[in-house]
Amino acid sequence: MPPSHRTGQRASALEERRKANKASVYRRRRIMAVGLFSSFVLALVFAVLLQAPDAAEPTVPIDPGNAAPDTVLAKAAGIDISTPIRPESLTGLGYHPEGESLAEMEPRGENLSANPLVGLLSNGSTAEDIHYHVMYAAGRTGPRTGALDVGAQAGTSVYAPATGMVTAIRPDPMVQGANVVEIKPDANANVRVTVSLVQSDEANAGVTSRVTAGMTELGTVADSAKVLDPQLSSYTSDAGNHVTVSVPRVD
Repeated sequence: MPPSHRTGQRASALEERRKANKASVYRRRRIMAVGLFSSFVLALVFAVLLQAPDAAEPTVPIDPGNAAPDTVLAKAAGIDISTPIRPESLTGLGYHPEGESLAEMEPRGENLSANPLVGLLSNGSTAEDIHYHVMYAAGRTGPRTGALDVGAQAGTSVYAPATGMVTAIRPDPMVQGANVVEIKPDANANVRVTVSLVQSDEANAGVTSRVTAGMTELGTVADSAKVLDPQLSSYTSDAGNHVTVSVPRVD
């Protein structure tokens, strides 16, 4: 066989080996890429499972030793929303949608429901050590933080979450004997601050009464758990009784 022919065969064999090695490198890279992607997906799924309501561990919503009676839980439409329940009596804080007409609240404190898929990040710790959950929408529309369930035992005193004037007290459609208290806040006349699931009587603030955030008593927490299945109960260690605070727009 002529030397030139043997040289051509060797060159061809070397080229084939180079192609085979190159293909092997590509296969290894593809396998590594698939493995990394699969690990990322599994990590996200694991994070979501950790945030499921059944996996949530009860956490003290506010440190009562560092919190005032009018501790601000959130801001909405330029208004400070104070806790309607004394910090030492709180059992949980849970935000959820409740309609398109509600102003979005900007929570203070640490979001215990934050994960890569929720997209709502904690805005950091506060002096009062506030902890809250962003609950599942459960088919409801509107801002994810449009309404705030403030947990407490039935019969616990409920206070005004904003300073202003009571403009209406109407029956709560969810629980017989409970009311929705509506307040026109001094800070913004184009919205109302409502507190639902309140058991009130003549001794409490009435229509046209002036109320002060964290100070004026509106009534007590109704026992809604006896007729409802409060979503907040998935995030607390009790039945989930609460009042709901929201800020509907009227302009």
